[in-house]
Amino acid sequence: MKPDATFYHQQLSRGLPGVALSDRAVLLFRNLLRSYILVTGLLLTGLPGQGQNINRQMVNHYLQQLANSPTDTTRINALIELGKFHVLKYGEVKPDLDSAKGYLHQAKALSIKLNLPAKRHAAETMLVVAHMELRDTIVGKLLFNELINDCKRTNDRNGQADALSRFGACSVFTTKNFPEVVACYAQAASIYKALGNYESEIMILREIAAFHTNQGKLDLGNNEFVNVLNRYKAIGYPKLHYTYSWLSYINRLKGNYGKALGYSFLCLESMNRTRDTLLAATFYGDVAQVYWELGKQEQAISWYKKALMKWQHEKQAELTMYNVASIIARDMTARHKALEAINLLKTIVREIPPINKVQKGCIAQSLANCYKSLHQSVLAERYYLEAIDWYEKSHQNTEMSQKVQAEVGQFYLEQQDVKKAGLFLEKALALFPQKHALSTVKDIHYMLFKVDSAQGKYLSAIRHFRIHKALNDSLFSETKAKQIAQLEIQYETKENQQNIALLRKQSNLQAAELGQARTTRNTILICSVLLLCLLALSYNRYRLKQRSNQLLEIKQLEINRKNQTLETLLTEQQQLLTEKEWMLKEIHHRVKNNLQIITSLLHSQGVFLKDEAAQSAIRESQNRVHAMALIHQKLYQSDQLTAIPMAGYVTEIVDYLIQSFDREDTVRKQISLVLIELDVTLAVPLGLIINEVVTNSLKHAFPFNRAGVIWVDLVTLDSQTYQLTVSDNGIGLPDDINPNRSRTLGMSLIRGLSKQLGGNLQIDNNDGVQISLLFPAEKIDHEPVINS
Repeated sequence: MKPDATFYHQQLSRGLPGVALSDRAVLLFRNLLRSYILVTGLLLTGLPGQGQNINRQMVNHYLQQLANSPTDTTRINALIELGKFHVLKYGEVKPDLDSAKGYLHQAKALSIKLNLPAKRHAAETMLVVAHMELRDTIVGKLLFNELINDCKRTNDRNGQADALSRFGACSVFTTKNFPEVVACYAQAASIYKALGNYESEIMILREIAAFHTNQGKLDLGNNEFVNVLNRYKAIGYPKLHYTYSWLSYINRLKGNYGKALGYSFLCLESMNRTRDTLLAATFYGDVAQVYWELGKQEQAISWYKKALMKWQHEKQAELTMYNVASIIARDMTARHKALEAINLLKTIVREIPPINKVQKGCIAQSLANCYKSLHQSVLAERYYLEAIDWYEKSHQNTEMSQKVQAEVGQFYLEQQDVKKAGLFLEKALALFPQKHALSTVKDIHYMLFKVDSAQGKYLSAIRHFRIHKALNDSLFSETKAKQIAQLEIQYETKENQQNIALLRKQSNLQAAELGQARTTRNTILICSVLLLCLLALSYNRYRLKQRSNQLLEIKQLEINRKNQTLETLLTEQQQLLTEKEWMLKEIHHRVKNNLQIITSLLHSQGVFLKDEAAQSAIRESQNRVHAMALIHQKLYQSDQLTAIPMAGYVTEIVDYLIQSFDREDTVRKQISLVLIELDVTLAVPLGLIINEVVTNSLKHAFPFNRAGVIWVDLVTLDSQTYQLTVSDNGIGLPDDINPNRSRTLGMSLIRGLSKQLGGNLQIDNNDGVQISLLFPAEKIDHEPVINS
């Protein structure tokens, strides 16, 4: 089944060049643009096993079939495909829909005549779609119910599933009966599964994931798309780039730019591998949008220009094309070329006029930005308000229609009209479901900080600034920057490898041509001996072939030179990566040595101290430094430069502490740890917490060399949550001590580090002390539990 509803969900919700499309969805875009914001109905453009999308070349082929084919299934198929083409044709034109109904009624009549119920159901399904698109929903529902009943009567389960899928997709933007949409999708998926049509079943699951994503349920949508991706891989489905594009979009909105860029590169790799470049412009826009929000304008504009060239070549009035042109124009205004940007926008509008309200709103929004940069405030305000008016008339809640509120707020803030600025900025945050990327939310909070500061609302201003700072730190951390740089290197390396493979293939072809040329030359020489009368002609041909061979040899030498150059570049790139890894290991090694020096200095200082409390403080400080030094020792000793194997790390900390307090004979350890590797930013506070808790047990739980046991457990509660438990069977806490209010250094560190981890700390005093910490963490590696 052709999952075009997924594409429309993306196009409608995003309104940005980072759109990801379903793998058979191109014609749907033409239909969907005229339904509601872009079109008047959400449709699926194909049925199971019907091949690729219909384009102009295929339309001509079907018209020729109608002229030549008799009354058979070939003619029925041509009529259905032509009807589908006119239903889904770009632009809401009644004559197109009338033509579609004419073709489909002919197909239905011929199917009845030949007693082909499955073909009749296919034609009737598209007739339902046509009526729904004309907003004749009463007739559409009536035809749909009759169609479903007839499918059940004739046991055409495949036709029933197709009808359910299409009707559910139409209902999203016609009746907006969302429970009915979900019910249709669920029934269709169940039927496809029972029929063993797993590809169509997974497609329906992808439609459901897109539906949830567009309702603002990003985490649910992400999990569902990951499940869809795994299911596709399990059945060997090759065109994964459409699902990768969705995952890139979701992670971009959530501010996970490393994952977003990674999924975009996987999308491009899948597209190139399958040579399915029909929607290349859209996928280029995915990459460009991530770079744009990262502030890497140069890389973003490079990808945006590739996307715009692709769209302009096809001469289609697509929403994303106007938005890409808008962003390129925004970059030109930033380089003081606002007049050139205005000319670019007007040229595109003249060549490919916008035909719906959202497209017109996008153009008005782009012109407003240009005039703002030219300091023509009156024109800028007029176009901003015109853009808002177009978006409101479309009755759609897209990422673009939300973003214009923030841009107008910024405009009024620059005009020092803080009251109007605050109204538009608050409206931008209040929209639901929220479709702003986190980078945009971050900027809105910063502008609200300025607005509230100017109005004397200092508490509100501080709140907005804190949110802005937290989002900024989360989005642009050093770790994420390293991940993005590594992804770029990996993608460029793969591209170079593909280029080398292509050049080698060309080299082999050239060698084959050279061999063929030699064979031809020898044949000519033999013929020249046998046919002396044709000596002159044969000699002339030989000379021509000789020149051709020389040219081929020159080309061969040039190809070999390019091969050597590319191989040298790959070698140098690999050397740089290796040097980077060694440099990071050397840094960790030196940090570990410096921490050991600090430990030695603390030990030396403790020798001269007589006060037992001071000596105890020195020793505890040594233990804390040792716990941190172990982190860097683990990092430079392993191939993982950012992740710590927790099993060995925790065991070494506990062993060191027992030896430090000289309690090997009286205190036993019981350690049960799930084999995971955590990022160093999580491992350090976790190690310090274990250090503090075990130190407290060794100091206070077993007085007078009393024997006892210390337990350390780390278990997985779900895919993103872990529980650390440290307990002993000692004498417990005194009755007059409340651990939750204790102000000792150790307890303060434990509470502070738990808060840093975002965890939930609980301390129990029952047959000894038990400290339990629930904390979230990204799972890097997971194996069975180890006990020691």
